[in-house]
Amino acid sequence: MLDVTVCILSYNRPLFLQEALLSVLAQTGKPKRIAIYDNGSNKSVRESVTDFLGSGVEWVGADVNHTFIWNFTRAMQGCDTRYVMMLHDDDKLCPDFLETQIGLLESDTRLVATSCNGHFIDQAGHRTGETLVLVEGGNPVELYTFSGQVAMKYAGNSCVPLSPAIYRTEVARTIGLREEFGKVVDAVYFCDLAETGGIAYQTKPLYECRAHPGQDSSHFPYDLLNRLEAFFWSRKCADETEMSRLHMLLLRQHATRSMKQIFLALKKGNMLQVFSLLRDPKFKLGIAFQVVGSRIHKNVFRKW
Repeated sequence: MLDVTVCILSYNRPLFLQEALLSVLAQTGKPKRIAIYDNGSNKSVRESVTDFLGSGVEWVGADVNHTFIWNFTRAMQGCDTRYVMMLHDDDKLCPDFLETQIGLLESDTRLVATSCNGHFIDQAGHRTGETLVLVEGGNPVELYTFSGQVAMKYAGNSCVPLSPAIYRTEVARTIGLREEFGKVVDAVYFCDLAETGGIAYQTKPLYECRAHPGQDSSHFPYDLLNRLEAFFWSRKCADETEMSRLHMLLLRQHATRSMKQIFLALKKGNMLQVFSLLRDPKFKLGIAFQVVGSRIHKNVFRKW
C-alpha cells in the first residue's frame, strides 16, 4: 500500500465524480486513504457514491459552497500520510499513475512534488487523441529546481497540471494558495513550491484531463494575467541565459495580450485605450511584429 492520500475535490458533478473515484480504486498501487472533499454539492452527489463509502472511501462534506482554495486547503491540512494529491472530480487517473509518480518521489528525496502530461478527454470521457503537451521524445522527466523554470513553463504557453500533482505533505501544507491570484493560483503555487525543492514533470501521459470551454488562459482577465506576469518577472532562474529566455517569453505573451486589447479597443473606437496600451513600456513593437509574423506564417503553412 502506498503512503498517499488521494483527495478528490468535488462539486455538483456526480457522474464525473464516479469516474474519477473508479479510476483511483483501479490503481495498481493502492493508496492508504481516499477522501472525497465535497464543496457543498446537492444531495445527489453523495448518493452517487454511497455504495463506495465505508469501504476505504471517506466523504468529507460542507454545508455550503466555498471557494476552490478553501476546499484545497482543508484537504491538504486534513492529511496525515507522507504524500497527498488533489484530484479534480472531472479528471481520471491511468491505472499505473500512483505507482509511477510515488516511485518518482521515492527515488529522489529532493523532490517536493510531481505532476505529469495527460490525455484530453471529451465530456463523455472519450480520449480526443490529443495530449496536454505533445510528446516528441526527449527527456521523459523534466525537473524544475528554480521558480523561474516553472514560470518559463507557463510563459511558453504550457503548464504544470494541478489535478495530477502529488506533494510531500509536510512541505506542501506549509505553503498557502495566494487568493489574490484567483484562476492562475496554480502557477503561483508551483513557483512557491519550487522555492523549497524540486518539481518533476513526467512527459508520459498518466491521467485523463476533461476539456471544458473557457479553460484557455486567453479567457482570463487581462489585468489578472498582467499580475501573474509581474510575479513571473521576479522569479529566480539557474543562470542569466534562463533569465533572458524567461523575460523574452513574458514579453511575447505581453505583446500578444496587448494586441488583442488594442484590436478590441479599435473595434469600440476607444482611442484613449489604444494609446495607453501602445505607451506601455513592456509592449515592444518589434516583438509584436514578430508574433504577428509567426502567426501569419503558421496559418499560411497550415493552408498550404
